[in-house]
Amino acid sequence: MNQGLRTLPIRVAPLDGEALDSWFETIAYRLRTPMADLLPALGLARRVEAGDCRRDIPARWAILLRDHEAVGISHATGVNVEVLHAMTLAHFDGRALKIKRDTRQVSRWHHWGRQAGSRFCPDCLAETKGRWKLSWRLGWMFACLDHNRLLVDACPQCGQVPWRRLHQQRYVPEPGKCAVPDQREEHGRRHQRCGHPLSETASRELEPCHTLLAAQKLLTETAEHDSARFGIYASANQGFSALEALADLRALSSRLLADAADSGLANVLPHDTREIYEGVKGALPEITGAVPARRSLTAPVQAIGIAAALQVLGQPHVHAAGRELRHLVAAADPSETLKRLTGFHRMHGISPLLSAVQLTAQEPMLRPSDQLRYRLPAFLPSRPSPRGGLADQRVHKIPSCFWPGWSVLLSPPQGAYSRTFRPCLSASLGLVGTRDDLRVITRRLGSVTTRQMTSKVLQLLHAQGHWAVVSTALVRLADYLDAHEVPIDYQRRRMLDYTDLLSEARWRQICEDAGVQPGQGRRLIVARSTLFEQLSGLPAHLAPSHFAITRPMDRPHVNYFAAFLTPEVRDGLHRAGADFLAENGVEGESLVWEPPTVIASGLKTMGHDLEKIDIRILHQMIRSPSMTTEQAARELGTSHEAVRVLLHRSPAPAQPRPRSRRRNDGEAMRIAKHAFPPDEFRRLYYAERLGLRQIADLAGVSRNVTRRLAEQYGIEIREPNATGPRKGYVDGAWLREQYLVHGRTLAELGREKGLSPTTMTRWAKLHGIPVTKVNGHTRPELAQLAAQAREAPAILRPAFTGPGAWDRLREFAAVSHYRTLKEAAEALGTHHTALITRIGRLKREIGHPLFIRATTASPMRLTPLGEAVVAAIHSATGPEGPHPC
Repeated sequence: MNQGLRTLPIRVAPLDGEALDSWFETIAYRLRTPMADLLPALGLARRVEAGDCRRDIPARWAILLRDHEAVGISHATGVNVEVLHAMTLAHFDGRALKIKRDTRQVSRWHHWGRQAGSRFCPDCLAETKGRWKLSWRLGWMFACLDHNRLLVDACPQCGQVPWRRLHQQRYVPEPGKCAVPDQREEHGRRHQRCGHPLSETASRELEPCHTLLAAQKLLTETAEHDSARFGIYASANQGFSALEALADLRALSSRLLADAADSGLANVLPHDTREIYEGVKGALPEITGAVPARRSLTAPVQAIGIAAALQVLGQPHVHAAGRELRHLVAAADPSETLKRLTGFHRMHGISPLLSAVQLTAQEPMLRPSDQLRYRLPAFLPSRPSPRGGLADQRVHKIPSCFWPGWSVLLSPPQGAYSRTFRPCLSASLGLVGTRDDLRVITRRLGSVTTRQMTSKVLQLLHAQGHWAVVSTALVRLADYLDAHEVPIDYQRRRMLDYTDLLSEARWRQICEDAGVQPGQGRRLIVARSTLFEQLSGLPAHLAPSHFAITRPMDRPHVNYFAAFLTPEVRDGLHRAGADFLAENGVEGESLVWEPPTVIASGLKTMGHDLEKIDIRILHQMIRSPSMTTEQAARELGTSHEAVRVLLHRSPAPAQPRPRSRRRNDGEAMRIAKHAFPPDEFRRLYYAERLGLRQIADLAGVSRNVTRRLAEQYGIEIREPNATGPRKGYVDGAWLREQYLVHGRTLAELGREKGLSPTTMTRWAKLHGIPVTKVNGHTRPELAQLAAQAREAPAILRPAFTGPGAWDRLREFAAVSHYRTLKEAAEALGTHHTALITRIGRLKREIGHPLFIRATTASPMRLTPLGEAVVAAIHSATGPEGPHPC
């Protein structure tokens, strides 16, 4: 391969970073030989015509060497092959530019490729005696970091760009001088070289901390490491190569330069670059396309464009970069600003990050629906996929009415009409990242809402300042649904026939098992419509006609049903729903489901988080007499919809009523079952020989209830007078005196009455007597509590069931002076839910309501019994204050 090649008589070591043809020029100068003689001695062919590239003879050897060419040059000069390859632009191939290796040409339209020529630093040429750096050939090199100067583009004498073409091969090169052929027509000097000493060219000096020098250093480091580690690229979830970052920089700087004359670019540039901009703005090219012509980009112009582009790409994330870009291209007319921003997507080869920056820059000028299409709230916004099909897949994962818990979470603070709000949120969720028309999406979701209504709701959210949170949540939900399988196919659920959902017989069985009344028919309608909403995801007014909720007069009963529900009724309805799905061929699906609310973590949602509502307090409140779901919502400081949704999700357990209150048969049966399981009932009836009435008294129900319960348990009822020794009724006053005052144990009292200690404990609890023992004896404080009860007025004695009785009574007297419980709690320095609990305990101890709750029209007021209790408290405490507890 190297046959005929000899080593050169003089060897010249290349400099670090030197271009190959610069080194050839230096060797030829030292040997005093023309390039036409040097190239064959290096094993390279001479270029004699324009078509030589077809014979694999490049226009410039500094672009790329074939392996056999590098071996030949290495043999002749003694320089390592790897060093030779590093002296060509192939060293930057794939990192800073693209090379067509078959033709050995640099791609002009990709990644800063230059057509020809080299910029230069006069100081560097002076120091190295005319040696040229390879990096000066790169389009994004505009400054010398060694001498803090802008590079020079052309010879000041002839105005031509150096190294645009090869040296005239018949002349001996002169390093550091312009080798461009002289175009003057003087006799005998045609085709002579220009010969101007380029090291004497004036160039602009920059301060060491200048913005342009920092920009040049950043680009150089990016190319060296082949990795973009600054600005928006550093915050991305994936790595971006230097090639991608430089492509973005080229596209963005070109676009900013194209709009510089009209966008007021000078006002937003760093202060130290404005003077340079003022010096070149008159020479800015008139550009009609997206990218300026390459010949027009001199080093100062290039530097201004790159500095402006780095103001955008150097931001910490995509959304900040979008705001900066919008600021840079802003025009007096918003439509003109939008026109400038929309031109970016036509640029070739830009990364998804720059495309996302361009989209976020348009955010204030886009409608809410378009913001969802482009996924603007996401970390990386993107254009809708042209392939489509995404909405078709997602519609199977979205209910027609948005998930109740998420609807409450995203509702505006002033509330929202859920029958309108929820379907619009579902339609909006189907819109995220798709090109589908909103009419098509609403039709796929069951035509529950319309395109006009959805657009209006989104615009209202935007106008009220809630859109940022709602749109971010919708985009996160869409990403979650696209990445995960959900346990319900809502599209199939929407297509089922719900005519036979929940028969009347099944409903009555559910109520009987739960110990509640099935109602007169309206309650069944609400139960069916509720189950229909849960199963189908459709609103109740689209249910089959015989149980659709369409009349305004029926809607309050939906709220009543939330308070009526108990865990047993809910479980029964869920079992009925599961059976219905199985009968219709739907198996393996969850009955109800909602996406996890952790998806919204970090968002400052304006609605109510159901997980932050104290469900225990809500259950206590909703089981209080005359307490409605609306009143409970006001007391808890949340929305009515939140309370309703939470009670459907976690119903309040049914509470035993006071004995004095008349119970319905179902409730009484439930209480009796809870008090006496089958084994306990048999023990009392057979072993203790208690009668049905005595067992009923222990549970606070009627004898008929215990008789029916015995029949359900299969217990044979004794004949009259067959009960054996009668166990007499245990009087409450006698038991209180013997147990609390005289300190006798329940076991001792039971032996006296012929009853077991367990039965005596039941009687004590029935009469409200605290049962607390230490080693079988009553605690001293119980005797003290009994003594205090004896000294108190008779109307107050039932309240002495434990420590702190006088504190509770005094607090109740103080509360009676305020308009509402919440106002009283704030004045007394306590939490209103805790106050409600203590007042509720006092009401249960006295046995009757003590006050009537406040309404919007009237303040809280005492009942006649409550007035008597307050008067007794004041009478007993006197001016010295209450008795000690």
